[in-house]
Amino acid sequence: MAFHYIIIVSDYAGGRRVGWHYSSDARLDKDYIETSLKKVKKYCGPVQYGIHKLSTDSTDWDSVVEKDSFFKDIFVTQDIDRFIEVILNDQELTAYDLAKFILTVSSVSHLKLQKLIYYVYAEFLLRTGEKLFKDPIVAYKHGPVVEDVFKKYRSYGSSIIDFEEDETFSINADKNAYSPSLMKILSSEYGYVVAECVIDVIEKYEDTLPFDLVEKTHAPGGPWDRVFKEGWNCVITDDLITQYHYLTE
Repeated sequence: MAFHYIIIVSDYAGGRRVGWHYSSDARLDKDYIETSLKKVKKYCGPVQYGIHKLSTDSTDWDSVVEKDSFFKDIFVTQDIDRFIEVILNDQELTAYDLAKFILTVSSVSHLKLQKLIYYVYAEFLLRTGEKLFKDPIVAYKHGPVVEDVFKKYRSYGSSIIDFEEDETFSINADKNAYSPSLMKILSSEYGYVVAECVIDVIEKYEDTLPFDLVEKTHAPGGPWDRVFKEGWNCVITDDLITQYHYLTE
């Protein structure tokens, strides 16, 4: 006999649910549960969540889903700190969030990462008419750049960025795990559209060399070409991307 204690945030990302799962093959530790709940309250305030208790024949999350389909499609973690982080995370994406997600999907250099960020931003803008993130995209010598991401990864130079995330979220009764950056993407307002844009851009340009992407973004009449001035780091506006991005594809 195994015992389960589950907290579910039901309003997560407009319907997608996330949970904290604590299980034991002995009686549940009430002190541990109380301490965890106090921690959630301390850092998250009066957040609304549902509490569920049940028993199965295994401590695995699979057994919970098998017993009650209510728990299907819930992203769960056994790490209370990660659970709290998800609750606290604003749904607004940053360019750094996007960069981390790209790096979980594709191993690339900093130069190529910057170009992929630009292409994903442009793809999302053209599909939705909305900004993907508020960070400005500026015109550097080698093409569009988000300076916050530049500062974080510039030390890698032309080398492949060494990046790995802890996989702490699972879903359904499968054995897959999901990275925190994917969870952040999916929790944003247009989460699935963003994920699709990333995958589409990577599939299109995964075999394109970094400096070939530089050449594409430097296309005459394109957004970068219209604003670039050596050393000025001029902003590439959404209007320019909307009107002239097609020249860089």
